[in-house]
Amino acid sequence: MANADFSQNKQTAPGGFDAGSYREKAKPEQAVTLTPRQQKLAALEAKLPAALSTRAAALALSVVVMLAAFFGFGSAKLRGKYNTARQWFTAGVAADNGYNLSEELTTRENTAANILTTASNTFGADSAEVLAAQTALNDFSACLQAVQNGGKSQSLTSLPYYQGSTMHALYQADQALGAAIDQLYAKLQEQAADPMKMGAVQGQYGQFNSAATIIGTLQYNTAVYEYQKEVGGFPASVLGALSGVKEVEPFA
Repeated sequence: MANADFSQNKQTAPGGFDAGSYREKAKPEQAVTLTPRQQKLAALEAKLPAALSTRAAALALSVVVMLAAFFGFGSAKLRGKYNTARQWFTAGVAADNGYNLSEELTTRENTAANILTTASNTFGADSAEVLAAQTALNDFSACLQAVQNGGKSQSLTSLPYYQGSTMHALYQADQALGAAIDQLYAKLQEQAADPMKMGAVQGQYGQFNSAATIIGTLQYNTAVYEYQKEVGGFPASVLGALSGVKEVEPFA
């Protein structure tokens, strides 16, 4: 009995290819255009270790980079403003045309000392008016030195008007010194042959009061208040604290 051929006949398409060889071609992927920022992030992601090469990690990294840039730029800007503002006491505000608090207050200190010398020679060092003026001058000098040296040179806690602010204490000390010198000069006028012709001490008293007049016209406080508005809000106050920016106080 002849062997039967049980193999199935395969239909072959013309040309020698079976029907199974025909498959739909995959559509080519469309190229995605990246923005410059995305290209930078992609480059950073490519450099990450395999464990970090994920979209989430790249996103987190981008947030960190942006925050670092924000805080770095913001802190540097605030620091620059602070460095300018803290020099106003000695260098003066631009609007004051070269006049500054430190110089005028030093003039008040020196002329008060000269008036005291004259009064001490006239009334004696133990005179009540001389002692009161000397105490006022000592307090004023301590406050002025503290402000000029950043509050590091001397403790002002013993002063009755010190409330934690060296600049406020200096302002109060200046007011007290002014009152004491006025009283002392009035006492000198009582002893003078002509109260309107007091000689050298009259010139010193004139300079003492002239410095006070100049201080009253300075734009220092206006500039400080404006600066405080700029750095006192959020996020400037936070950035300032992080970058070591300190308070700049008005003379008041």
